[in-house]
Amino acid sequence: MAIIGGIRSLAAPRSASQPTQDYANPDARPALDMANFLIDLSGYTKTPMQVQKMTYIAHGYSLALRNKPLFRDQVEAWDHGPVIPSIYDAFKGWGFNPIPEVSDPLSAQLTADERTLLEMILAEYGKYCGYYLSQLTHDDGKRTTPWAECYAKGKNSIIPNTITKTYYEEYLK
Repeated sequence: MAIIGGIRSLAAPRSASQPTQDYANPDARPALDMANFLIDLSGYTKTPMQVQKMTYIAHGYSLALRNKPLFRDQVEAWDHGPVIPSIYDAFKGWGFNPIPEVSDPLSAQLTADERTLLEMILAEYGKYCGYYLSQLTHDDGKRTTPWAECYAKGKNSIIPNTITKTYYEEYLK
C-alpha cells in the first residue's frame, strides 16, 4: 500500500525504556475528535462503520509509528470488529447512511502529525466500504488481528494497546 511509505515519516524516535501508553493517557484526545475530523475531511460521505474502522486503523498506525495512542478511549472487540464505544454511541443513529453532520469537526485543533496521519488513512482506506474495512480488522490473511486475539462472543472485550501496537508494527515491516 502506498500509505506505508509516506506514513513511516511520522515515526517517532524510540527508546527501549519507553513503554506504550495504554488507555489511562490524559494527554491523548477523545476518539470522537479524530472521527469528527475524518467525517469533515471526507466531505460528510462516510458511514458510521467506515469512520469507526478508519479511526481504529489510524490508532494502530499511531501506536506502531509514534509509540503513543491516537486517542484515550478504549477499543473493544465486538461482533463486527474493533469498536470505539464513544464513536458508536455518537453515530449509531445514522445506521448505514453517511454521517451528514458533526457537532464540532475541527475544534480539536489536532497536531500536524495527527492531521497528516488521518489524511493518509482517509486517502488509503476511505475508498472502501465499512463491511470491507470490518473484514480487514477481523482477518488480514497473514497474521492474527488484535480483534481475533481478543474477541469473545457477547463479551465486548477490551483490545489492549500493546496488542494493537505489536500487530501494526508487524504489518508495517
